[in-house]
Amino acid sequence: MFTPRLAMLSVLVLVLSAITFSEGLRMSSGPEKCCFTFAERQIPRGRVVGYTKTSQQCSNPAVMFKTQKGRQVCARPSDRWVKDYINILDGKNFGKQMPLL
Repeated sequence: MFTPRLAMLSVLVLVLSAITFSEGLRMSSGPEKCCFTFAERQIPRGRVVGYTKTSQQCSNPAVMFKTQKGRQVCARPSDRWVKDYINILDGKNFGKQMPLL
């Protein structure tokens, strides 16, 4: 025979178990964004406002450039223009003469 106290304890244990299980699933899930297609041509430099590198959990290493319009464009980190844009955005070439892109 269930007492109200035992019933309440059972519900509490069930709720805590569900929360713990759902948090575990969320933490073990894969990366948020990965790239599977890449820009075939160089993006005009004036349109690029920032970048992020994709997670190492992604199957393809990639750089995601953010454009002025808020779009995300995937590019291969091995491409020369991608390396140049990263250096420019990081300010590593500040004060050095750069070719106009």
